[in-house]
Amino acid sequence: MTTKVYDVIIIGAGSVGLPAAFFLAQAGLKPLVIDQFASPGQGSNKAAIGGIRATHSAPSKFHLCIKFIEIFPSWQEVYGDNIEY
Repeated sequence: MTTKVYDVIIIGAGSVGLPAAFFLAQAGLKPLVIDQFASPGQGSNKAAIGGIRATHSAPSKFHLCIKFIEIFPSWQEVYGDNIEY
């Protein structure tokens, strides 16, 4: 049996969980994101507006989402993955 070790476990792959995991990984930590759906961003955010949102009331959530929205347009050029943005 192989044991994997993570620094942070994030519940939810939505507009807060994904950017949080992204920035933690950029900082050298090993995040694990757990979500009920097979792929990220498929929950209430998608159902509500069909994409990423930055309408949170908590300033920390708002700033995190805004930063991620700045990153998404160049994702394929920077990271090589086509995320269909």
